[in-house]
Amino acid sequence: MSLLAVKRKFIISLTILMVVLSWGGALVFHTLLPRYYFAWYPSIPIFFYLFGLFYIMRSLRYIGTVLMLLIAFLQGANAREESETDYKEQQVDVNEIVFGHIGDSYEWHITDIGDTPIAIPLPVIVKSSTGWHVFLSSRFEEGNGEYEGLYIAKDGEYKGKIVEKDASGNEVKPLDISITKNVTGLFVNSAILVILVLSCARWYKKHPVEKEAPKGMVGMMEACILAINDDVIKGCIGKDYKRYAPYLLTAFFFILINNLMGLIPFFPGGANITGNIAVTFVLAICT
Repeated sequence: MSLLAVKRKFIISLTILMVVLSWGGALVFHTLLPRYYFAWYPSIPIFFYLFGLFYIMRSLRYIGTVLMLLIAFLQGANAREESETDYKEQQVDVNEIVFGHIGDSYEWHITDIGDTPIAIPLPVIVKSSTGWHVFLSSRFEEGNGEYEGLYIAKDGEYKGKIVEKDASGNEVKPLDISITKNVTGLFVNSAILVILVLSCARWYKKHPVEKEAPKGMVGMMEACILAINDDVIKGCIGKDYKRYAPYLLTAFFFILINNLMGLIPFFPGGANITGNIAVTFVLAICT
């Protein structure tokens, strides 16, 4: 399969994905989840579409960079103006909405139906002064915010974390290995990445490359892998690039999937994985 054919299939797949995510996603949010809809949402998929389009067309990469920066600036200015207007008219607590979206929690909030929040309770696993405790986070609501002497601190040093009180009445944080929203998002995104890679491997196992060109998602993955491997890894490392290519490609797609899923403001997206310092620290140590 020629490189030109790979580029053509990549552009077609990217265009279809952009249309579905921008207009289809905007229609779903505006109709079913108006609370999470914002005026410049369709521009997010368009931004990544232009990035991929101008990257695959290398002769226009500098023009593409300028256009993307210009679009980002105009959309950002428009969004800021609309946010200020909405805040003045509706008195919306923007900080609470933003930090509630990117922050970690012991449940996965999906939406609100009237005054009733719809959320998925997640497993809580802590070791307190009385031993190990394993239960769902919904137990806190059933027990008026407290369960087996444990509760989520509303303020102070351990705000948003599970704490207990010692003999002196002070809040102390037990050993907490709970499966929080970020951990669940990490599992989901990793599963998506594994499925994508294994589906590509399965296609190549059943179809000889010399006789048939990959289509759809497999073709787009091939174009991305070739671009990163040949232009980035090989160009930066040099002769010994093959030793590091598998890890660097894995890290690239891991970060890419997590960032793309983080842009989706409903389950199973919206988890702030790569914004968590623990994930960034582990990636830095491994690299």
